Amino acid sequence: YMAIVNPLRRRMGKKATLCVAIIIWIVGAILSLPMLLFYTTYTQNFMNGEVRVICYSDWPDRDDDGLSYDEYLYNVVFMILTYFLPIGSMTFTYARVGLELWGSQSIGEATARQLENIRSKRRVRIAH
Repeated sequence: YMAIVNPLRRRMGKKATLCVAIIIWIVGAILSLPMLLFYTTYTQNFMNGEVRVICYSDWPDRDDDGLSYDEYLYNVVFMILTYFLPIGSMTFTYARVGLELWGSQSIGEATARQLENIRSKRRVRIAH
């Protein structure tokens, strides 16, 4: 993206790149923390000797109907940060790159006026 849209701008330094990577890891750890805190397992033993381990969420604010506002809020934030934000940023950056490449002229590509000047010079050369 940066190479196409801002080709003359300096690249991000090593410190800035490291900071971005660390921030991404911290956000990822924070997003997965509720899974560590509020998920538990239940072991189910059957008569035939089969054992099943079931993992389920056990949020502290769960009401009698099994609904949890905190779980709902977590899922909404998780969906925004891990789905909508990446999709939105990719859509924006791909659109910018596409517009930049579509609207730019390649090296050696001439404008309509330049092409007309070249054609008129060729006509003059052919006439002489």
